Amino acid sequence: MTSPLHQNLIQTLQDDFRREVNVFLAGAGLDKTETFTIDQQSPQATPVYILTGASYTPYDPAKHGAEVTHAFHDHTDQQGRRFLMNNTAAVLPLLLQDNCRVLLHTRSDIGLTKELVNHPHVRIIDGDLSDPKILQSIYRELAEMADEQPISAVSMMLYQSFAQNNGEPFKPLHKESVQEVERACNRRLRFIYNMAAMGYDLLMNKGQNDLRVVSLSALAANRASYGLMADAADKFMNELAWRTYFHEANISTGKPVSIYQINPGITTACDTYRDPRALKTVIQESIADGFPLAQEIMEGKAPIPQLSAHDVAWVSHALLRTPDGADPNVGMPAQIKETLYGGFNPQELRKRLLAAIDIAEDTTRLDLENILPDHILTPGTVYGALPSPMKRGSYKRISLTPPGQEF
Repeated sequence: MTSPLHQNLIQTLQDDFRREVNVFLAGAGLDKTETFTIDQQSPQATPVYILTGASYTPYDPAKHGAEVTHAFHDHTDQQGRRFLMNNTAAVLPLLLQDNCRVLLHTRSDIGLTKELVNHPHVRIIDGDLSDPKILQSIYRELAEMADEQPISAVSMMLYQSFAQNNGEPFKPLHKESVQEVERACNRRLRFIYNMAAMGYDLLMNKGQNDLRVVSLSALAANRASYGLMADAADKFMNELAWRTYFHEANISTGKPVSIYQINPGITTACDTYRDPRALKTVIQESIADGFPLAQEIMEGKAPIPQLSAHDVAWVSHALLRTPDGADPNVGMPAQIKETLYGGFNPQELRKRLLAAIDIAEDTTRLDLENILPDHILTPGTVYGALPSPMKRGSYKRISLTPPGQEF
C-alpha cells in the first residue's frame, strides 16, 4: 500500500510535470501544430496506428538473390516491378487486414509508396524523423483523420534506420570513425525525443488515457559485439531512451505507458548479407563472441541464419493489437515461436540454462560466461512465447533470433 507521504510526493511530481512539460513540447514544435482531440466516448471512434521508417526496395534477382526470407509487397508498380518490404512495411498489410487506420511514414520515395499502398485507410508522409518538423506533418494528418472520424487512441510502431553514410553495415572499432558513432547516436536520440514529445502531448493535452509504443531495434541494443560499435551505440541509445521514458512517463503523467522493445537478430535486408565483406564480419563476430556459426556457414556452403520481415511484423502486430488482459500468443506460427528461443532449440537452451546454475550448501553461482550470449538473458522472459497477458504500464524486451544465430 502506498503511504500518504509517498502519495504526496507523487502528486507533487505530477503537478510539477504539468507545469514543466509544455517547455519540452514547445521545444519539439508541438505548440505550432494542428489541434485535435482523442475521443474515447464516441461509438464511431477508432484507433490510429503510426508506423515509421517503412521502405520498399525494387527487387533485383541478380542483386538480392532468391532467399526464402524475402518479404515481397503484394502489388507491383506501373512498370511491373516487385518490391521488397522492410520490417515496418510488412506490418501495414496486417493492420489493413484488421480494417485499421494507419499513418505511415516512409523512407522510400513518397510517390512510389502512395502508388504501391493506395488504400483509403492509409495516410502517408515522409521526412526526417530526427527533425522536429516531422511532428507538424504527423499532426496535420492526425487532425484531418480526426475530422473524418473520431480517433479513440494513437499507438506507435517506431523504427528509424541506422543507415551508415558509406553503405558498409559493420566496421570494427579501429576502422569506424568516432564521428559516425556520434552521428548515429545523435539522430537516434533526436528521433526519440520527437516521438516522446508526441506521447506526452497525447496523454496530457489530447485526452488519451494510456499509450502503447512498440519500438523496433536489434539484438545490438543490449550487447556489445565485434564490428558493431556505431550500430550498437545507435541501438543502445534507442533502448536506453525508451526505457527511461517508460520510467518517467508512467509516474509523471499518472497514466499507463507501455513500451515493447523488439530486438530482432539477423534479418534479410535486401542485399546486405550477400556482400562478402558483411558476411566475413558476421562470421568474425560470431567467433569473437564465443558462439561461432556452424562450419558449413563459415565455409560458404550454407546461408547465414536470417529472419524474414514477416516474422518481425507478426510480433509487432500482436503487440500493437492485442487488447489489455489478452494473450498475444494466440495463433502464433511455429516459426515465430522458434525465434523466441534465442537461436537455440528448446532442449539446448534448457540444458545451457541449467548448466549456468551452481548451487552449493552455502553459495549460489550463476556462471553465464561462454554459456549463453547476452541477448538471451532477458529479464521476465518466457522463452518460446510473448509476455502474456498484455498489461498496461509495462516494459518488455522481446528478442527474436533466427534458429542457428547462437551469438
